[in-house]
Amino acid sequence: MLNRPARAGFTLLELVVVLVIVSVVVALVLPRLPAMQEANLRTSARQTAALLRYLDERSVATKKNYRLRIDLDDQRLTVLRRSASGDDLTPADPYLQRNPIHEGIVISDLTTPTLGKLTSGQATISYGPGGLTEPLLLHLGLPGGNSYTLQALPVSATVRVVAGYREKLP
Repeated sequence: MLNRPARAGFTLLELVVVLVIVSVVVALVLPRLPAMQEANLRTSARQTAALLRYLDERSVATKKNYRLRIDLDDQRLTVLRRSASGDDLTPADPYLQRNPIHEGIVISDLTTPTLGKLTSGQATISYGPGGLTEPLLLHLGLPGGNSYTLQALPVSATVRVVAGYREKLP
């Protein structure tokens, strides 16, 4: 009986087959990455608009004060409920606790009549018992790419989402 040594390693054919499979997977996935980023941008814009609408409706329905903290440096939206004593509390509603801005999406700037145009730092937008207290223009985008403009209006409680960067909406 012949004693054959145990095989240690892979054959050249096995390595070539694995490389071909990996190449095919990369060729299929790589072209879809920009489309996924664009989809994340669109989803972030829609979810942010839904949050603004919901926050307005919630403040009017409950007659409570809320604050939307927009952190342009950390790319984060945070909702806080204002207590009667003036403390900022985390709302119990899980929908108000999440950040609608997806990873890789940038809050490029925001504009309000009181604050003007901000491109860095933090801004706090107030929602009183009557809803949003002043108009808000918010720009979301991809670094060096497409963007969306969100316009929130007080009184009418409308939030519009428009593709592209717009300084003013009609």
